[in-house]
Amino acid sequence: MRFSTVLPLFAVTLVLGACQSKKIDNSVIVDPGPVVSYAADVQPIFASSCGGVGCHIGETTNGVNLSTYSAAIGSRGLQYGGPVIVPGDGAGSPLVDKVGPSPSEGSRMPLGLGALSASQVETIRTWIDDGAENN
Repeated sequence: MRFSTVLPLFAVTLVLGACQSKKIDNSVIVDPGPVVSYAADVQPIFASSCGGVGCHIGETTNGVNLSTYSAAIGSRGLQYGGPVIVPGDGAGSPLVDKVGPSPSEGSRMPLGLGALSASQVETIRTWIDDGAENN
């Protein structure tokens, strides 16, 4: 008798267990790393490297003004024929090309000064890759 009572309970348990939905989370958590801030990280690079007579702070030279966020985002480089900052595309942004070792157009910037460090270039590229936000 006992076997006949246990068997139906076992069958019901199996059926109910099979009906439960089990969600498996296959997502991967990726640490985005530190957020690059325009105000705290990028603008200080521009201010210390892109100023001077005939440069890009306080004036527009060759279509590029890096004095403020709005001016930088609105800059259209004459040599490149388009925006110098392409949000989300650091590698495709002329600004990154111009501060690199061998720009595709004209001379490396900052003109007449030492090259930006690899860290400074990466900061600018990361900020652009992350959407070039006014943060």
